[in-house]
Amino acid sequence: MAGRDRTRTRRAARWAAWALGLGLLTVLATAPLIVQRTVEGLRFPDRLGTVPVEVTLVHNGYSVLDTGVLGSVFWDRTGPLGLGANLRVTGPPDAGGTLASYIDPAFLKVNAQSLNDPAAVGRAYARQLTDRFQEGFLTRAGLVGVAGGVVLTLILLPRLSRYDRRRRVLAVTATGAAMLVGSSAFAAVQYATWPGSDPAPRLYPLDARPELSFTSPQAREVAEQVQPFIEKNVRRLKERGAHYEEEAAASIASVLPAASSRLAPREGEVVVLAEADPQGSLVGTHVRRGLYAELVRLLGKDAFAARTISGDVSSNGTVGEEGFVRGEAEASPTIPVVAAKGDHDSTTTVDQLKKFGADVVDRKLVEVDGLTFTGGADPDFKSLFGGMVTNPSGVSPTERGAQVRKVVDEQEPGTPVHVVVHQPDAMLGYLGIDDIDLLRATRGHEDQPWDDGIPDLPPGSVSYGHWHDPDGPFVVWNTDTDKVTWTVVDQLGTSGGVEEQPTINRFSTPYSPPLKPMSLRLHYVDQDTGLVTGAVELTFEVDGRLRVGQRVELGQ
Repeated sequence: MAGRDRTRTRRAARWAAWALGLGLLTVLATAPLIVQRTVEGLRFPDRLGTVPVEVTLVHNGYSVLDTGVLGSVFWDRTGPLGLGANLRVTGPPDAGGTLASYIDPAFLKVNAQSLNDPAAVGRAYARQLTDRFQEGFLTRAGLVGVAGGVVLTLILLPRLSRYDRRRRVLAVTATGAAMLVGSSAFAAVQYATWPGSDPAPRLYPLDARPELSFTSPQAREVAEQVQPFIEKNVRRLKERGAHYEEEAAASIASVLPAASSRLAPREGEVVVLAEADPQGSLVGTHVRRGLYAELVRLLGKDAFAARTISGDVSSNGTVGEEGFVRGEAEASPTIPVVAAKGDHDSTTTVDQLKKFGADVVDRKLVEVDGLTFTGGADPDFKSLFGGMVTNPSGVSPTERGAQVRKVVDEQEPGTPVHVVVHQPDAMLGYLGIDDIDLLRATRGHEDQPWDDGIPDLPPGSVSYGHWHDPDGPFVVWNTDTDKVTWTVVDQLGTSGGVEEQPTINRFSTPYSPPLKPMSLRLHYVDQDTGLVTGAVELTFEVDGRLRVGQRVELGQ
């Protein structure tokens, strides 16, 4: 019996070894076809400004924007191996809703200004396509390897067992060579019939930018008329944005040192920098990077426990915004970042934030420098101008807030937790109330317990944004037990100075100066209790002047 078992084991091991070896051979021999099919199948959805697009690859010496309605725009620029990006418009602009929007000069202006750095967008697309290629290649190679290994083992092993080693090697080599030739030939045929390798049609170049060409003379004519206006406007906005940054930097240098004594945390306190809605403002991020560096210089890096972002890191949740998301995630290099998804963010934004070191909280707890944080991803997604709001989850922001509360309630009672959400409705869902006026009625009771009519909450704090206007901070007193605690609820403004109700004539761009005051708050947290004991607001006015508020005492 033992002998038969050993024989079966040896046979199984021999069969597995053949299957593994022939599987690897299959992958190597069919690699040309796997690569070709993977490259041709690469695609992902994105948005170019307000226009939804599908991004694929082409190999005709250009990168292409295919509008469908007004033909295509060809850019005489490609990446490695001569591959270019093909952006096919899949619908009308989110904010316009009609095909006529494609030739509206105002919409051309919006979409041009939404892309501050085309090279950075190109790099982001290249990284996304590279990641998709690696995933697709490995998936296809795995499937082909398993199938090929099993099939070839079933065919070859019984036939080659009676031959000597030399003849087996020759047979397997010949099989591999035949597969390589066949897969290469088939890949070449597939590549030749791939629409992405078709030569460019007759093109009409833009006089001012000959590297840009159009398949439609009418589209070229519209672009010729609009292009000087766009360049002039973009140049003016960049100059104004740069001037704002200079003014803000000068104000930081003059105002912050004088206010450092009242900004410093008291003994036993640490600071949490709380912000919301940077929303794609490169100018805002540049200014705050300088602000955070100066705060760390004046107060010391040990004074800061974390920086929280209550959603809307990006303006449109696109692949092309990776550079901005990275800048925002790394704006405070020595201070950990905890963020929640907003309704202008997407799963792409979440992945980008994680990639660059931020903790993105969604109904999970994370501990940072001894403090516990959680939050909830906003289930809504809103397009650039708010023309379309989608929510495939079927969960409302209020319900998401309630879900976060359930996670917190599962912790040891009395454990302080600092919650980061985006929409006010999510905050209300967490608090378990329907009317924000109940919260506003607590004004004036920030440092003395009273019966506020709001059911007791887990102690800690709740930060939210969305409205781009600061209010509070409010204090909800938890008095139903012998131990009195409190929960600070804070409505944050926009840390990017972004207009939340844009129109076609007034909207924020990545490199324009803020249209609203830029603000954030310093939350002072007692390390022993985990409770917020004070707050200070920092505000950059629309002319770049920094205003440092007075400390508001919170709790007792």
